[in-house]
Amino acid sequence: MEPAARARLYAFLSRLFAREIDDGFAQVLAGEQGRAVLPAFSRSAECDALFPVERRQAIFDTDFANVTMVNAVPYESFYRREDAMIESGAVNPLSTFLRAYGFEADLEIARSLSADHLGIELELMAILCRKEAESSGDEALSARAVQRKLLEEHLLAWAPIYLLAVKRTARTELYRDGADAVLHLLHQHHEALA
Repeated sequence: MEPAARARLYAFLSRLFAREIDDGFAQVLAGEQGRAVLPAFSRSAECDALFPVERRQAIFDTDFANVTMVNAVPYESFYRREDAMIESGAVNPLSTFLRAYGFEADLEIARSLSADHLGIELELMAILCRKEAESSGDEALSARAVQRKLLEEHLLAWAPIYLLAVKRTARTELYRDGADAVLHLLHQHHEALA
């Protein structure tokens, strides 16, 4: 997969796990990209529940809360700390990673408690893939090296556990299919970088 296509895929999946579905993202889910990335959801009767907004909110907002706050926790530190607490301070491992490479996460815009939220980590990977796509030579190689480090030191160290919890506890095909898509992308991308 080309870096630009991988960047679009990471951005799409970041959006899926970052916040509830609004009208614009509902259109994307019902469109060509949604059908390509989430085939099981697209074939299910749930796809018809994206509209009207009241129906969408009743079904998908409830499950979003279920898979991001109630039954599963989308924060790296929760899975990596011995006390299973979310690390929101400056010692958060992803915050350290972000600072080392000149990135900053706006937690208010991301509606996140901490920089190590799955949606933020996937969006960071989208940015790195776009950087690779727009670069050549040593700059492209450098972007690939940072992608690999983000995958190996962060995403692959915890996200599969979270995504398996999503698959087990999600009430909708949307989030089960989304979890499968993220798992596949992470492993496929890591293989391509190796």
